[in-house]
Amino acid sequence: MLKHFITNNHQFKPSDPEYRRVYLINGMLLSMVVIFTFFFFINLAFFELYSVALLDFVGAALASVILRRFQLLNNVRQTTFHTITLLGVFLLIYLGFSAPDFYSLYWLCIYPPLVFFLLGRKRGLFATVLFFALQALLLSWLEPSWPSEGFPLEALLNVVFATICLVLLVHYYEVSRSEVMQALAAQHQQLQRLSVTDTLTGLYNRVKLDDILSREIARSVRHQSPFSVILADLDFFKAVNDDFGHMAGDQALISFSGILLQHCRELDVAGRWGGEEFLVICPHTDITGAKLLAERIRSTVANHDFAHGKQLTVSLGVASFMRDDDANIILKRADDALYRAKSNGRNCVEI
Repeated sequence: MLKHFITNNHQFKPSDPEYRRVYLINGMLLSMVVIFTFFFFINLAFFELYSVALLDFVGAALASVILRRFQLLNNVRQTTFHTITLLGVFLLIYLGFSAPDFYSLYWLCIYPPLVFFLLGRKRGLFATVLFFALQALLLSWLEPSWPSEGFPLEALLNVVFATICLVLLVHYYEVSRSEVMQALAAQHQQLQRLSVTDTLTGLYNRVKLDDILSREIARSVRHQSPFSVILADLDFFKAVNDDFGHMAGDQALISFSGILLQHCRELDVAGRWGGEEFLVICPHTDITGAKLLAERIRSTVANHDFAHGKQLTVSLGVASFMRDDDANIILKRADDALYRAKSNGRNCVEI
């Protein structure tokens, strides 16, 4: 029940970037409602501080309204501003009400960590400095009315220095957390890239190609737009490995990958399908356009000087998406076309 409430009816998941702030905002607002309500009854029933009780009532009502709006609208940025403003204003008002005893000074220490957690390091530091600047102005305005036996200066200085230490600790924590989060994000991006990339050629691997092909089929069905695929296979590639070694074979695959990228448009997707086979997905391209691209690739490979010194050629099969195709069907047609290219003497394009 509480988890359901804290996460705004599960609108925010632990994987969401805003999950941490949402959790804290809901916790803060709920705590403010409870604390304001508690002191409202205490000040009203036991101390007969009617003005302070009225202030507690207003605080509880405002916190309840902000909390309810947040649950309905899920506006994290707006609610963050409203929450820290409500908390800061009421802490300063309580500071004025408590003069010259200043029992509310101890509550001021909760403000820095909360704004740092909600706003981050830079904006949190700015909000904290602004808050304590307003506090200093308020204290200087109230100081002439203090009786000589009022709040001792030594106690005030202790609160100030303790607060400064707290601010520095929280700032250090936020800096360290930010650096760790940036490092984790960079590692996550690298792992994501490695999971979809062929380590030798730098092109997409079969897992990523399968995903892109499925999405392209769905897009083509939805918008009734054409797309085609090209399946390419280097001819007699085994002989390169046998005659010149696997390092020469790897270099030939890398060179061929560069040729693919050289001829593909920005919206085309090229990847290593497996071994010496490569797949090119061509969005918004009919069979004629895909065949022209395949022919340019074939011609470039036939005239390319590979590092091992032996001429290489490539056979290519082209297929265009048809209604009711799935990934297996269109790939089967491309594979059949590639087989015909091999049967017809290699170094050619078939559809």
